[in-house]
Amino acid sequence: MGQSKWLLWGVVGLLAAGCGSSRKTPPLYSTASLPSGANETASTTVLPFVVREVSDDETYGYTPQNPVRVGGGRSAGMRNQLRYLNALKGPQVQAVTYERQASCCPFKTRRGVVDNTALIDVYAVSWTGKATPVTLYINMYRGGKLLAPQGFTGAR
Repeated sequence: MGQSKWLLWGVVGLLAAGCGSSRKTPPLYSTASLPSGANETASTTVLPFVVREVSDDETYGYTPQNPVRVGGGRSAGMRNQLRYLNALKGPQVQAVTYERQASCCPFKTRRGVVDNTALIDVYAVSWTGKATPVTLYINMYRGGKLLAPQGFTGAR
């Protein structure tokens, strides 16, 4: 009987400790807890695709008519864009930085958001030694073979 009494008081003590304050803030998790090496946009938390080849087409990724097609749609498209951008390297295998600039160039697709219309995302991409960023166009609504645009290399 003595052991059950202690067990009961232990359970009551745990419940009381958990209910002490209804205003207690839960633990917060932020980018400050990321390992060193994560860039300022925390994009390195998304594992990169493997991109081994460079496109033969000089317009690949550089025009809205020939965007990089990462696929994924509304559910995984943004993650796929980050995975692709994290796989790119500069011409001497420099790490790249990127920033989403806008969306443009509406087109019809059954995966579109409003009235089967989707947009292409536009990114400014740069690396150490690059004076002006490069503009890349990425389509997350259609998939395709992933290649590095001319002037880039890919992560291996």
